[in-house]
Amino acid sequence: MVMNGNKTVLVVLILASAAMGDRSAMMRSLVLPGWGQSQLGHKTRGTVFMGVEAVTWIGAGLSYIEATWQRDNFRGLALQKAGIDVAGSTRRFQDDVGAFNSSDEFNTYIRQLARYYYPDDPAAQHQYYQQYSISGEYGWNWSGEGERLAYLDALRNSREWYRRTAYIAMFAVVNRVVSAIDAALLDPAQPGVYTDITFPEPTDFSSVMFTIGARF
Repeated sequence: MVMNGNKTVLVVLILASAAMGDRSAMMRSLVLPGWGQSQLGHKTRGTVFMGVEAVTWIGAGLSYIEATWQRDNFRGLALQKAGIDVAGSTRRFQDDVGAFNSSDEFNTYIRQLARYYYPDDPAAQHQYYQQYSISGEYGWNWSGEGERLAYLDALRNSREWYRRTAYIAMFAVVNRVVSAIDAALLDPAQPGVYTDITFPEPTDFSSVMFTIGARF
């Protein structure tokens, strides 16, 4: 499956290159960060952007794997130790399963809320209780406090790792944008502002020449 995926990406890149022509370093770097820089002869810059891209997706993959492991962990704990399947349930329901030792305890809490919200209206209290109480197949009962707390830890960890996965993936977008801008500045065929860094004395890295200009 990995090999087929790599071949597919390679075909897409080749087709994109043919469609974009020789003067689209910026578009190349949008497809794959560092590609445009490498095509322009800036191999080091290209390698840096490609390296960042690789590290980003490796990090996103590892984060996603951890998130799914923690997800399977809290689902398994709920099913085995509380008798409730929380797969596919809402975040609020998952939170309630972790916050109360049993659905009976949760229903007692709902009854207290009903009395608090409608102190002089028994009918409204009953309606509120019927609307928010839990019964039947949605009931649960934890076998112990330790199991419930372990479920809560796994639940929070899973959500945190999923958030990290999303943040890391968003960084891949940032890397593409930065790489595309950098490639556009390096491309002599494109108008606009350009930058360059050179070392007049190759043996003296303290002698740095930074150039900024504009093409028309």
